[in-house]
Amino acid sequence: MDRLQDLVEAVARLVVQGSRFVTIVTGIALTLVTTANVVARYTLKSGGFSFAQELPMLIFPWFILAGIVLAAYAGGHMAVEWLYDKLRGPYRLIAFSVANGISVATFLVLAYQASIVAEIASIERSPVLQLPNSIGYYSLAIGAFFVSIVTVAATLRVLRLGWDRRVEPSAEEVPL
Repeated sequence: MDRLQDLVEAVARLVVQGSRFVTIVTGIALTLVTTANVVARYTLKSGGFSFAQELPMLIFPWFILAGIVLAAYAGGHMAVEWLYDKLRGPYRLIAFSVANGISVATFLVLAYQASIVAEIASIERSPVLQLPNSIGYYSLAIGAFFVSIVTVAATLRVLRLGWDRRVEPSAEEVPL
């Protein structure tokens, strides 16, 4: 059982590293595209870049979903702290496990449904870049699946090592 938990934790760490990378790259890309378009709007006769309205719409979902994965890993997403504070001992662990189990199941269903919608949306293309409209739906499917992975890892870590091993970010922290 320890090997499975170690494997899940290793996969979760890879997911977090990938999510950090996606957050940084997409954040920079969003900033550069938006800034370049503002500059172009005032300096070019064309009034800006035609792709600059589509590109952020395609990049933004990846930025948001990567951030959600990071928040889930850090324990800062959909927290129910008031309930945990009222429970002690095994009841706290049971509530934590049930809440995380519901989250995992919900995110897996969301990932599956988003992939179905992505297949449907892949027929349509964006007007300028001619990219499939499924890109945003795939970000949701992948992000929801990754949230499931990091939630399972967090649950197994707490069940294996105790309540003190649960990550609790303060309001001032940014889990990057």
